[in-house]
Amino acid sequence: MELDILRITAVAITGVIVSGLIKSVKPEFTVYIVITTVIIIFFLAVGKLRIVFEFLSGIYSQVTYGKTFFPILIKVLAVAYLTDFTSQLCKDAGESAIGSKLELAGKIIIFYLSIPILVAIIELINSVL
Repeated sequence: MELDILRITAVAITGVIVSGLIKSVKPEFTVYIVITTVIIIFFLAVGKLRIVFEFLSGIYSQVTYGKTFFPILIKVLAVAYLTDFTSQLCKDAGESAIGSKLELAGKIIIFYLSIPILVAIIELINSVL
């Protein structure tokens, strides 16, 4: 488990060194090295998601109330992580305008996904009042 972070940091440091070396020779290739490094780091980290989903499915099977909201929360988390990762990738590539619009789109999708939870909260408040 601890070796995974060492592997990820080794990839990151290697990417930084190679990027720095290439920058003086062919600066236009630097963005490709950065993007490749980030994608490798992403795939190394995604492997841990299987363990996280196994843990969450165990919790889901034990939950008696709110089972309809659990998948929504997972979708919201997935949208947030993917949006953040991709937005940072765009900004690293020098396309901050695309990254900013991607963040806005992610927020809109998260709001859309959370509508059933908001409706349930409003119904709960109305039933109490």
